[in-house]
Amino acid sequence: MTSALSAPPAGPAPTPALDGLPLTVGLAGREVLLVGAGPVSARRAETFLEAGAILRVVAPRVDPAMADLAERASDRLVVVTRSFTPTDLDSPWMVHVATGDPHVDAEIAALCEQRRIWCVAAGDAGLGSARVPARTAVATPAGLVRIAVDSGDPRRSVRVGRHVARSLATAPAGLRARRRPATGWVALVGGSGDGDLLTVRARRLVHAADVLVTDGAADAALLTELDDDVEVLETGPGLPAARVAELVAARFAAGHGVVRIAAAATLAARARELDAVGVEFEVVPGVV
Repeated sequence: MTSALSAPPAGPAPTPALDGLPLTVGLAGREVLLVGAGPVSARRAETFLEAGAILRVVAPRVDPAMADLAERASDRLVVVTRSFTPTDLDSPWMVHVATGDPHVDAEIAALCEQRRIWCVAAGDAGLGSARVPARTAVATPAGLVRIAVDSGDPRRSVRVGRHVARSLATAPAGLRARRRPATGWVALVGGSGDGDLLTVRARRLVHAADVLVTDGAADAALLTELDDDVEVLETGPGLPAARVAELVAARFAAGHGVVRIAAAATLAARARELDAVGVEFEVVPGVV
């Protein structure tokens, strides 16, 4: 009988379907070791600090950018001015190596592999076991949508990430939150309901909303851009504006995101109606 933990059969390992698996790594409160203190390490140190990591930097020489960052980061970034030693690997969860010497980088990456420590090799990504992707984000009322791009070419990844972020900002799609928060959000948007006349921010809010409220019939072209389960309320004889405010308040309390589109001339009146039912909201003026 073959044990479940027995060694795999001899022969070449199968080619993986993915060149690495994209992951979001929780670094808050965890130590990251940076070997090398040049400009590249300084930029990566800022990224790790933003993620909440505790940094230790080991290098015989320290770039002014790293020294300045260490002063600003206080006890969250400690610089040790000396060469790397293997005992530096005793405590970190992750290692970033950028010494400027390919041989030293390779040796440290090999030690990390032996000790099963994730290693980012800035000079040659192939040496390490992890890569830091290009990152950007798009703001929505339910929080940031973070975008990470890894193409194997850092500069290309940055350009692609910026393009995706601009595309989502100007032609948003898929921005709705699927995990319902405790309370929702409401935006009072100036406009006629014609999607072509909404501001860029208003369109982003519409695509992030669970409920869309319009004065009269909603723009059919705009509706085709929305998810099928978005609730659309059209005011009219059977749904007076005062009743709409009560419905908005109920959706808000249930954790829904609501966009109320109203003509510029009626924004003040719609705002008073929302105030009257105790709903917090932001106002997004329309195109003038």
